[in-house]
Amino acid sequence: MSTSIIWGVVITIISEVLSQFHLLNFLGLVTVWSSLNILLLIYQYLSSIKTAKYIRPNIETYVEVKKYLKISSFSKILLSGIFCIIFTVGLIAIIAPPNNWDSMDYHMTRVVHWIQNNSFEHYPTSYTPQLYQNPWSEFVILHFQILSGTDYCANLVQWFSMLGCTIGVSLIAQQLSADLRGQIFAAVISATIPMGILQASSTQNDYVLSFWLVCLAYYVLHSIQERARTSWTNLCLIGSSVGLAILTKGTAYFYVLPFLIWLGISEIKYLRFKVWQSGLVVGSLALCLNFPHYLRNYNLFGSPLGEPGTYKNEIFGINVLFSNILRNLALHIGTPIGLWNGIANKLIQIIHIFLGVDVNDPRITFSKTFFVPGGWSTLGFPGNENSAGNLLHLCIILFCIVIYIVTKKYKKSDYIFSYLLSVVSTFLLFCYLVKWQAWNSRLHLPFFVLLAPFVGVILSQIKKQKMALFLVSILLISSFPWVFFNKYRPIIDSHNIFQTNRIEQYFSNRPYLQEPYVGAVNFLQSKGCSNIGLSLGNDPWEYPYWEIWQDTKKQTVKMQHINVTNISAQLSNQSPYKDFIPCAIMTMETKRSKQEKSQEMIVKDTTYIRVGDFPPVGVFLPK
Repeated sequence: MSTSIIWGVVITIISEVLSQFHLLNFLGLVTVWSSLNILLLIYQYLSSIKTAKYIRPNIETYVEVKKYLKISSFSKILLSGIFCIIFTVGLIAIIAPPNNWDSMDYHMTRVVHWIQNNSFEHYPTSYTPQLYQNPWSEFVILHFQILSGTDYCANLVQWFSMLGCTIGVSLIAQQLSADLRGQIFAAVISATIPMGILQASSTQNDYVLSFWLVCLAYYVLHSIQERARTSWTNLCLIGSSVGLAILTKGTAYFYVLPFLIWLGISEIKYLRFKVWQSGLVVGSLALCLNFPHYLRNYNLFGSPLGEPGTYKNEIFGINVLFSNILRNLALHIGTPIGLWNGIANKLIQIIHIFLGVDVNDPRITFSKTFFVPGGWSTLGFPGNENSAGNLLHLCIILFCIVIYIVTKKYKKSDYIFSYLLSVVSTFLLFCYLVKWQAWNSRLHLPFFVLLAPFVGVILSQIKKQKMALFLVSILLISSFPWVFFNKYRPIIDSHNIFQTNRIEQYFSNRPYLQEPYVGAVNFLQSKGCSNIGLSLGNDPWEYPYWEIWQDTKKQTVKMQHINVTNISAQLSNQSPYKDFIPCAIMTMETKRSKQEKSQEMIVKDTTYIRVGDFPPVGVFLPK
């Protein structure tokens, strides 16, 4: 885990430094990584010479390893199940291309723009989340994409995070006094989260955030258990974990705060008024990692966070908090049984009458109306990484919390209580500050991952172990539909990832766009045009254009957004974007993109007329 954190910091430094000199290209990355590896090999060689004569067989370590290998047959079955899930999801991640809706709009699109610009500098775009959204996951995708020349490794960033979380939660469970069985239980619980399974083969970033939070929780707990002044190494790892989490996703602010408060209270016991030193180290590292992105956002948007959006609650209060807790939990209780969903929906509405809160109040509701999700998609037939719920996991978590409250023996450990309080506080903060959305369940993934160690500890220590074994077995068995029936990357289906053309898979979310996209690109290639202006509105769905063009490999293409009307329009008048003269323009004309169908366009005093119609795509050439 510590080497992962160091690697994450190194990736960030390399990326930002190369970006400053516009060297984000194959030569720049190969040079830096090769130089770094050579230096490390030299260091390793010199270190091995110095320490060789002191190396002796470690009998104690051998005995410990041998003891851990003597695990029960059932534990081996559980570990095998975890391996099957992670291996299969990894296979999907490699074979299937990125095709998540957000990936097409900004996750992958911003990567190809960075590669084109050789820099992370903001650029004119009709969809500003490409600019201000936290970029660390895309930093890694960028390295993979430049070095491999393809996007085959793009989904692996989330998959590696899933693997890291599975290992990390078992370590946290060990810190919370779990035995080997408890550690395995924690790993099973983390690896079988439906939303996690579905996301781990995509380019979303909630699992990446989860991994950095697991690292943070591990090192915070490690520091507190030392019962002395936290070492500088631990403080650096904590500060880096915080920085990488924030650089990955904006929701990290809610998740890191309770753990930092827990650490701060512990540090005050030993440092008293010198606690500011620890705070300075953690805060400085977190700020340094995020400073370049903050600065880019501040220079364009006037805020380090970019555009505020409308996701923040506009009213606050205990009744609002309770409303959002109920409605967010409701995202995980949907089933294919319509009667159950209807009863749950009605019950929540009745409770809101007593709370004095409108269940659909736009001040606390981003979606137009609240509803309890239902249908087979909630149980994985097929699974959707934008809205899948974690019903079984939620039930087991609530069951374990009840057992913890009513059982006295668990209360002897301050660590378990403090850890549970910190994790639950992350969810309460989220509900207090963020509006309810129909797709909030994917933002809850870190919460479920962080609770896995607690659940592992409780299940491993309850008296009726057969019940615990039954519960984890059910979790393991029930996870396979999500593994094999991913809605957009299925293994078992007539349109599975092994038999479906890669270009076709990019359009899994919007299959009706494949024909017009391919037709428009082929038309422009027949005209010998490679400087393409994009007028795509606020739902660009841009990334497939780049991949279709690259798939033909006929010519290098340069694309830039034109006639931008948002705040990034000012960048169109700055170098190098002001020098861009499109030889053709592609438009997206749908209700969602809010683009109007027209017969001509004017760009930089040049009139372009419609010469190609591939509804909803329009193609314009100079008059």
